[in-house]
Amino acid sequence: MNVAFDGGCLADGPITGVGRAFLTGLSAYAQIAAPSTRIHLLLPAGARDPQIDRVTCSDAPHGAWQRQRLLPRMLRKLQIDVFHSPVAAVPLRAPCPTIATVHDLPWLHRASEERAPAWRRLATRLALRSASAVLAPSTLTLLDARRYIHKSTRLRLLPHATQLPAEIADPAERCGPVLVLGDDRPRKNRSMVRTACSLARAQVPQLPELCFAGPPGNYVDEREKAQLLRGCRLLVQASLFEGFGLPVLEGLAHGIPVVCSDLPPHREVAGDAAIYVDPLNASSIAQGIVRAHEDAQLRSRLALLGPQRARAFAPLAVAQAWLALHEELVG
Repeated sequence: MNVAFDGGCLADGPITGVGRAFLTGLSAYAQIAAPSTRIHLLLPAGARDPQIDRVTCSDAPHGAWQRQRLLPRMLRKLQIDVFHSPVAAVPLRAPCPTIATVHDLPWLHRASEERAPAWRRLATRLALRSASAVLAPSTLTLLDARRYIHKSTRLRLLPHATQLPAEIADPAERCGPVLVLGDDRPRKNRSMVRTACSLARAQVPQLPELCFAGPPGNYVDEREKAQLLRGCRLLVQASLFEGFGLPVLEGLAHGIPVVCSDLPPHREVAGDAAIYVDPLNASSIAQGIVRAHEDAQLRSRLALLGPQRARAFAPLAVAQAWLALHEELVG
């Protein structure tokens, strides 16, 4: 089997949630695919080779129009059997089966405060309708994607994955910051989190400092992020809207007390291993932060439940699902 993965998301600036989830799955896929399987990663200009064993990188076109025009020719030249994209963008005239991944459709939800331009909505709709299969990381996103896809059998629910650390820190030894992972889009609700932390500090003056880690102002690489996850006091993810919520999963994997907004994707990821709050209410978020900081018994319980929950989102499960889908489409 000859498989091509689209690396276009790796050229969109610093690697964050989508790119990181993709590389985690790709690394696991390369470990389990049959020796006869050839794995290609199509990288546009500006994307770095992730240097994954067994993965061959090839230069690919950049830009929506160039991709539609040149990718089909490239897939024929490489004799690709299946094209797998980690985003909702595929060549509409591909010479082989294609897989699109839809992470979220925020313009369908007023709470996201994101209104995509018409061309992006159209491009997404065309990609989802033309793809041989569409992957969605949460039930919410899967149901949203059904608005665009007439044959629901082409839709597959496949959550993202994260690696579990070798060791889980003792919750009593976590003395680092109140950590928030993610960018500064309005849906991430940073201003409300700042207000909530101020309210929490009024009750608990010794509360650690608040740390926003993410682009554009404070991007951290994987090594720096791992250090923050090992030592932070707690993690807050009070988003107004999410298609999945990778920071929540990363927090669970590290045994961190996670305070997150009460959204269906967060519930789907965390179950009973997190503290849920109302993202529109600063007092609710503040109460969650105070509980996660002060309640030693709760902190210990979450340190046990989090990694247990995260094991269900192992990279191997994603890789096996990818491989099974590729074999199904290739026949």
